[in-house]
Amino acid sequence: MQCACTVPSPHAASFLSPSPLLSSCHPEAILCDVGEFHCHSHETCIPEAWLCDGEPDCPDDSDETDHVCAQEVVIRCPLNHIQCIGTKKCIHFNKLCNGARDCEDGYDEGVHCRELLSACHELRCRYGCVMTRNGTFCFCADGFEVGEDGTSCRDHDECAMYGACSQTCTNTYGSYRCSCTEGYILQPDRISCKAKQGDRPVLLIGGSDRIVITQLNGTGLQPLRSLSANGTLALDFQHNQESICWALSTESSGQLHCAVIRNLRGFTREQEIRTQQSLQRTSASLKRSQNNFTVYVCH
Repeated sequence: MQCACTVPSPHAASFLSPSPLLSSCHPEAILCDVGEFHCHSHETCIPEAWLCDGEPDCPDDSDETDHVCAQEVVIRCPLNHIQCIGTKKCIHFNKLCNGARDCEDGYDEGVHCRELLSACHELRCRYGCVMTRNGTFCFCADGFEVGEDGTSCRDHDECAMYGACSQTCTNTYGSYRCSCTEGYILQPDRISCKAKQGDRPVLLIGGSDRIVITQLNGTGLQPLRSLSANGTLALDFQHNQESICWALSTESSGQLHCAVIRNLRGFTREQEIRTQQSLQRTSASLKRSQNNFTVYVCH
């Protein structure tokens, strides 16, 4: 998630006052990506696949309200699960034809469990066979998926599913592992990450003549870099590389400036990329502002 806010370009005196910079940074400015649900509190975005699954994921539980769940929601069952017809319930393949009624309408049991036994044997599944009222097919152990031949098993890449991990996901054979970037701690659920105590998110503010850093409450406003030429600033922060890149509209040569910014304390190894082609490739990821300041939340 990213909170991007703009305020009119102030004079130098008002620039040092935190209130104008943060006055327009409302929670509504948080934008969700495609495939995400915007919690009604406007504080969090969650994958749409988590809607109406019986487990609240939004801080205000808005993903499980009657208003949201009354709408038609596409249920995506986990791997090796099947949806009970007409419900939002998913059951594991192992619960099909096991003699116990797991779906309310008994969809998982019936005469087909006996009639399709021979068809399952003919499939010669490597792991197991599923019998439904619509036919039979093979399935694999958790963490694996059926291969192209329809009978063998291969590793399933859990990391390809959006929301598998809060930050970093590493696929392993038959499973996966979540981890967090520096400054965050993996939580007991082994999925989500939480900032270490004392490590707080900060704002990088790109102005027409300088780049400054401040805390979310507006205190501790410190200049990081004075710009030699005034102009509209395009700014991008790359967390993995601990670097920042910026460009000025006044530089017609297409210069892109980049520098390492260790621990958000100052610039080192500053360099200029003078080719117009490099600027065009990078401009897609730069957040632009027109004669104003743009505020970025850096995690």
